[in-house]
Amino acid sequence: MRFRIEKLLIFALIVRLLTLTLPWLTITLLFPQNQPVSLLQFTQNSWNRWDASHYLYLAEHWYTAFGDEANFIVFFPLYPLILKPIIFILGSAALSGIVASIALFLLGLYYFYKLVAIDYSQKVAGYAVIALTIFPTSYFFNSPYTESLFLLIFSISMYAARKEKWILAGIFSGLAVVARPFGFLILPSILTEWLLIKKRRIKYLPIIIIPTIVAGVSYLYLNKITFGNFFEFQTILASHWQKHLMSPFTSIMDSWRVALSGGLTNFVIMVGWAEAVTMTFSWILIPFTFKYLRKSWAIFYTLSALLFSSTSFILSTPRYLLSVPPLFVLIALAQKNYLFKIVWRFISVALLFCLAILFARGQWAF
Repeated sequence: MRFRIEKLLIFALIVRLLTLTLPWLTITLLFPQNQPVSLLQFTQNSWNRWDASHYLYLAEHWYTAFGDEANFIVFFPLYPLILKPIIFILGSAALSGIVASIALFLLGLYYFYKLVAIDYSQKVAGYAVIALTIFPTSYFFNSPYTESLFLLIFSISMYAARKEKWILAGIFSGLAVVARPFGFLILPSILTEWLLIKKRRIKYLPIIIIPTIVAGVSYLYLNKITFGNFFEFQTILASHWQKHLMSPFTSIMDSWRVALSGGLTNFVIMVGWAEAVTMTFSWILIPFTFKYLRKSWAIFYTLSALLFSSTSFILSTPRYLLSVPPLFVLIALAQKNYLFKIVWRFISVALLFCLAILFARGQWAF
């Protein structure tokens, strides 16, 4: 089966629009006692949830050392910078975030397809795009979060590395550092690609590494000029967000303790079972990434799993997996088994729309 990227992008856009409209229709029909709102109003209100509001605040007001907004320093600056001109054009911050995220997602899918197609068939590349599009938490590609942006950055940086365009790879590796906290994990993957080529040239190493260093220092300087402390983000991350490094084994076991604590409350299911199962399977898949994927992708996947689980409180892992594109290549390869493909896609789509409805209602959904 041949997959044309144009058709895949149309499919991805349709799925994104459905994840916006179906929650509106479902909630309107099931809760008629609520005051009716238009799709546009519902979309702007319902998809501006949790961290999304923090990114929108930064896009409109930037960083501050005062009030609760001082805690937003842990959210990195590239996405808010991208939103600023879009907000100026569209007026609505929430609508700008949704439009930007969907556009970045489609562009990211385009380069992700091109990246996968270098080493695998068009069929596998198409399956990987579909797997990412219908993944249960892919509704975050609609929302003003950084998932779409990071997909684009990862795909372009790794595609450039595969084509030995080291300047472009280095630039996007640097952009990753100011896009998400674990953006620096792209650099080891690019360096792995450099090591894999036969005719390695040392002169390219500074080109690859320096943008990441500059980006990291820039973020630290942002902390300095805002708070007078280069590492203020660490203090706020620990004191306000209760996040600090911890043994991954301890963190995973803590998640299982919540899961097995008894009852089927929303907290036990979403914060216990969902996190524990997702993180455990993420670790189980590590050997398979080294067997079936490029070494650079396997390294990125492994470092991501290690970082996600080395925290005092594992949370939002099903969402974080959206920022580990190699996972979806692994899922695509597994879909060569017809039964797995059918079962996986059915479960994935069902969970996608169920979780999207929960998210739109304001309930915790990663």
